[in-house]
Amino acid sequence: MLDSSMLGNDNNPIDVSLPEPPKPKPVRSASSLLGNDNNQIDIELPKEQPLKTESHRERIARARAKRREEAGKRREERRNTKFSLPVQQPQQPEQPEEPARPISESDLLERVRAAEEAHFYEKQRIARRDAALKVAAKEYRTATLAAKHTCKKLRRHSDHAWRREAEAFHAKNVLPRTERIIGGVNIAVSLSLVAAIAVGMLVLERPTVSDIENRNLATMPEFSPEAYFSGEYTAGVAAYYNDTVPMRSLFKNMTAAIRRNMGWNDDDTLIFHGDASIFQESQPAQTTAAPPDSEPETTTTTTAVTTADPAVSVTTTSSSETEPADSTTAAAPTEEPMDEGGELSNNILIYQKRAISLYGGSFSVGENYASYLNRYKSELGKDVNIYSMVIPTPCSFYTPEEYRKRIGSERDNINHINEHLVDVIPVDAYGALEAHSDEYIYMRTDHHWSALGAFYAAEEFSAAARVPFAPISEYERVSREGYVGTMYGYSGAITLKKNPEEFFFYQPKAQYTTTYYNTSARNGHSGNLLMNIDRLGSPVNWYLVYLGGDERVTHIETEVKNGRTLAVFKDSYGNALIPWLTSSFEHIYVIDIRYFKRNAVQYLREVGATDVLFAMNTFSATGGNCKQIDRIRRQ
Repeated sequence: MLDSSMLGNDNNPIDVSLPEPPKPKPVRSASSLLGNDNNQIDIELPKEQPLKTESHRERIARARAKRREEAGKRREERRNTKFSLPVQQPQQPEQPEEPARPISESDLLERVRAAEEAHFYEKQRIARRDAALKVAAKEYRTATLAAKHTCKKLRRHSDHAWRREAEAFHAKNVLPRTERIIGGVNIAVSLSLVAAIAVGMLVLERPTVSDIENRNLATMPEFSPEAYFSGEYTAGVAAYYNDTVPMRSLFKNMTAAIRRNMGWNDDDTLIFHGDASIFQESQPAQTTAAPPDSEPETTTTTTAVTTADPAVSVTTTSSSETEPADSTTAAAPTEEPMDEGGELSNNILIYQKRAISLYGGSFSVGENYASYLNRYKSELGKDVNIYSMVIPTPCSFYTPEEYRKRIGSERDNINHINEHLVDVIPVDAYGALEAHSDEYIYMRTDHHWSALGAFYAAEEFSAAARVPFAPISEYERVSREGYVGTMYGYSGAITLKKNPEEFFFYQPKAQYTTTYYNTSARNGHSGNLLMNIDRLGSPVNWYLVYLGGDERVTHIETEVKNGRTLAVFKDSYGNALIPWLTSSFEHIYVIDIRYFKRNAVQYLREVGATDVLFAMNTFSATGGNCKQIDRIRRQ
């Protein structure tokens, strides 16, 4: 039901902006527009005429102008009365209210039509807006779906571009600074480490003995102008610093641990340590032995290949004097080395948990060895018996057949030496040991022979010297478990360390006294022929049970009264022989050819030697050590 408040009046016109009106609709009766069940208006209206658009707009404009004018008046009144006291106006007599002007039916119908048109246009506007929003939403969804792939591609491209820019910035600004810092730290650490090592090499105590290798290390040579200008002094200094590195044993053990952890060694694998070249069987070289009264000279027709004896340093054949060393020089191979998948280091073969030094041999050096012994015989005369015992090493008996072509023949070298001896009695140690090669005549982890091997060789020597010899039952056997010898130190093969062996020796029951002298045969003091093994410390030192070492001259006086005095010139192999001879000679003098500082011939005459035995392994007899035999004769 409509009333005047809904349709407005002259004081409150309806402010509606109307678009172009549509075609006029049929006019309904007033009763149908205004009436209802309770209030029906039954007015007969004339035929309605269509509204004129122009007059409608003018009314709306006048209404708006009037409202603006009234609003302006109200603002002006508020502005004038805001801060002023109210002025009391004289009371005016109340005017009687004018009666309301009645609204004519035509005005009422005109207002209804205006409201209906306004409502119609508003609905049209809302419908157009909703349709536009729906179209816009649909277009947005369509555009979003269409641009989704493009957006992802653009995002990836943007990410890549950002990363490239970040990397370029990092490389240009951050990385150089970081590299400089790291480089500076590395340089500082490296210099500090080098400085610490240098100071340590100068300040820390240098070892003099290698327990692992069971040998004395190099010493600082004495300075002389001749030695300096010949280069011997500088070479000796270099050898001293190389051989006496502080904490040498620690570094060797660390190397072995690294090898073990990297799995380089296997118990079931054949491993070569060193230059395991293929050696042809040694043949006599076209050389001439040095004449008795001339300086020793060694000549070979092939280039020498050095094969180290694990006891000492490695040398090659030459005409110059060398420091004491247990070594051998092998003939150069004429074929390319075979590739057996082995590891080469220090010329040591590890086979079935045994270490074997690969022997090369040199017939020419063996001839020099024979000539040196011949000189002793010539100077000492027919009243002194000279014996040559060249002792083979494990490679002659335990090298696998398929690898024998890698080594020289010790038998052939020994026979070649014996052929050049003049009035010197050879002792067949090779045959004595070969007959018992299935017994424990050599140590597995050490380069030395065992006490049992020395027993068979001593028995052979006593037969050649025609002296009594006590059976093995006259000795007391002493043994210790857990022995790992010098070959572990030379090869670093963890197989040897993981498989220690039994070390045993025999204590003579015969009575004797032992006196030790320095290498000049002076300052004697009494001692034991066999050391207390429990006081030798590490198991690698247990071979020192014989005589306590090499750098001494030993005199043993026994209860044998046969007038025979034996002098033994030896390398470390000879140490194990001595206890077996305590029942064969009245006096025994033991001299190491590498360290003796007296004239050997003169000393032999002083002690009244009746028998002289040269006992050394093939590495010494056909290597650099044989020169020591002539050196001590001439010094």
